[in-house]
Amino acid sequence: MQRSLSVSAPPSGQKAGHTRVVRLSAYSVATVLALLMTTATLPPLLADQSDRAVINAPISLLTAPITGELTEVSASIGQRLGSGDTVARIHNGRIDRTTLITLDGKVDELRGSLLAARQKKESDLAYVAALDAEIRRQVEQTVAKLEGEVAEARARVASADAEGQSTKAVVDRQQAMVDRNTASLDLLRPTQHKLEAARFDKDAETAKLNQKLAELGAVKKNVFVGNQSNSLAVLTQKRRDLAFDAQRLGIEEVQLAASLKAQETLLVAERKRLDSLADAEMRAMNGGVVLSLGVAEGRHVNPGDSVATLVDCDQAFAVGIFSYRQAQELAVGTPVRISATGSTIPQRGWVSEILPKTSDKTDQQYAVPFPQTERREMYVLVSLDPNALPDAAETASPGQAARRTTPCSVGQWVTITRENGWVPSASVAWKAMASGFNGPEAKAAWSVLASTATTTAAKASDLVSRGVRSPEMKQAWSSVTSGVTQAADAVSSGVRDLVSRVSGQKEADRANRAERRQHAAGNTH
Repeated sequence: MQRSLSVSAPPSGQKAGHTRVVRLSAYSVATVLALLMTTATLPPLLADQSDRAVINAPISLLTAPITGELTEVSASIGQRLGSGDTVARIHNGRIDRTTLITLDGKVDELRGSLLAARQKKESDLAYVAALDAEIRRQVEQTVAKLEGEVAEARARVASADAEGQSTKAVVDRQQAMVDRNTASLDLLRPTQHKLEAARFDKDAETAKLNQKLAELGAVKKNVFVGNQSNSLAVLTQKRRDLAFDAQRLGIEEVQLAASLKAQETLLVAERKRLDSLADAEMRAMNGGVVLSLGVAEGRHVNPGDSVATLVDCDQAFAVGIFSYRQAQELAVGTPVRISATGSTIPQRGWVSEILPKTSDKTDQQYAVPFPQTERREMYVLVSLDPNALPDAAETASPGQAARRTTPCSVGQWVTITRENGWVPSASVAWKAMASGFNGPEAKAAWSVLASTATTTAAKASDLVSRGVRSPEMKQAWSSVTSGVTQAADAVSSGVRDLVSRVSGQKEADRANRAERRQHAAGNTH
């Protein structure tokens, strides 16, 4: 019993050490709280680094053009598609074809009407040709007959003229005898009356001749008047009616042909419309990587439904949030480095654009929305350089190189650091402290700091060497520069050794504490 009491009684030196530990812990907690309050209330106005950055890229949304069922989905998430590659096919078997049937019937009807009008016109034209031949034959016969009658009438006129001349000679002889009183006047009067009758006969025959000549001229001019030309007049009128009917049918044929052409155009357009509504093939016209698929095979979709989202990895960029005070330091073209979480190999890039703010409409054009800004903050858009290798790529392990940020890792949170920047972000520093000296954040921060120091020293050396003109001063300054560089390398190596020693000491302390706990547990038992 006394032994157990003696073992459990703590010595006075242990109490003093415990008090100092408690006091040191209290001071440490107070210091940490003060730093946390300071970094939380004061924004990073002069920080050259920001971990509120994300990899982003423009997207294109493929939507269903028609209603139907997806018969094939040939794309998969993460697949890279070329320009014009097929993404999905849609088939719609329930289409209203009423308009197509109506147009098809109208086209058939117009084709039948056009064929009937064309055949009737051809029949009328054939009948007109037959009538022309018949009229031509009858006109020839009538002309021949009239020419004979004209010759007969001329002969009768000549006969009447001769008879009149003979009677006149008798009248003249008798008149001479009466004048000599050798003949009576009663003998002269009958002869005079006979002469007048001969003259009237000549006039009648002359009139008949003129009538026959007029009829002959009219027949030759296709003017049929009189009893003898009655049949020709009937045939000519019938021929004229058929010619007018053929002309009317020709006009009707032209109208029907125009209507048929218009209806066929509408029919072809309707068929194309129904074909486009029946089957549709969705293609990635500009190519890209499939970010998400909203449908599966066999699913019914409506016009406008989202089928796939494509991201353009060739135009990937990083967007980060910085203070307005860094606008001049982060001008367009400023080189920066992008570091991903868990990777010690940063990727190079340059500032491509600075935006004071964005909107929901702008966010819809990209794979992920821009991070939320606060007062007096701005967006810095960084273009990634996929061809530039990081400085530590040769010395990094394969696992670290695999975790390096790629241009298509959209949605990944990264840290953007201005090239040759020396003011780190408070959140990045706290993460480095929380992960320890051997964590990836601390290693990345130390790599950036060492690179910045070396670059700054080189620039200062260059500026001083340009200002110095004498060879002795240049040689002296070169010696100083080489000494500073060696000192920086020595400090870097010393820090690395210190980190490894601290890590080894931590592991040894943890092993000692575990051994002590086991020994204390054994003594208790």
